[in-house]
Amino acid sequence: MKWYNIDDGDYPDLEEPVLLAKDPTTDFIKECRLGRLVYMDGTNEKGWFVDNDEATITVASRRYWAKLIETPIGIPKTDNLEILKVFFEGYMGELRLYEKKFQKLAACMITSGKGTYSLDYYISGILNRSLSLIYGFETLIGTSNFLSAAHLVRPHLDNYLRLSAAWMVSEPHAFATNVWKGEVIRKMKDKSGKFMTDSYLKDKAAEDYPWITNVYQATSGFIHFGEKHIRNATTLITGEEDTLTTFIGKVDNQVSYESKIEATIGMIEISNCIAKQVYGWIETKRIKG
Repeated sequence: MKWYNIDDGDYPDLEEPVLLAKDPTTDFIKECRLGRLVYMDGTNEKGWFVDNDEATITVASRRYWAKLIETPIGIPKTDNLEILKVFFEGYMGELRLYEKKFQKLAACMITSGKGTYSLDYYISGILNRSLSLIYGFETLIGTSNFLSAAHLVRPHLDNYLRLSAAWMVSEPHAFATNVWKGEVIRKMKDKSGKFMTDSYLKDKAAEDYPWITNVYQATSGFIHFGEKHIRNATTLITGEEDTLTTFIGKVDNQVSYESKIEATIGMIEISNCIAKQVYGWIETKRIKG
């Protein structure tokens, strides 16, 4: 976790959700607050919006801040395996941070406002499943089982799509209650009267995040047997006579760091979408109760 110090002139962007602390820490629950930088009471003085009824604290009271939303810089254009390995391990470290970030989001969500709602429990289910998938991804990719790890990117995206569905209906709390009772989301309609199928939710989400279309299509290729699975088991050896070799085993077959980095970035970006949506709900509760 990288902590920034306002004494060094490092400030987040206005309105950017961040973690706040008196000193750098790994205990997000007890020693951090969750908020954003704002102008206090219509003045030019900045403060941290951290509590109900738009309550703010001074910037000096929490000098350290860390990003809630990570921003991957992409895959380096290099064939150097050591550099690629460093990038991969760095991204995996960022992905692991979402365990504590999602737990902090959940704690703030439950304590914000004047009570809990059906939507709170719906979101809790999303966050819990997300952490299970992230842990599964980390475990599988760490044991050289990329095919199974990549398979988990699609259900993680499913988490965000179903989270976003709660903002597409006329009555989010009633929607959450109905899902709790066993109703199937794809058979439910949004406020415009459209059935919220996977494809529809994907298209709506892609209006804000265009990359979702490519991730949806690419990761669906891991769920249904197809060319990705064949290519993972088959290698072309070039020489005087080109030959194909087939690999049968439970671990990776020449999976590149680029592929691993790409999948990890996908998990981070989806986690960002979830974190941003949940933080928005926390602010709604803080302002409206």
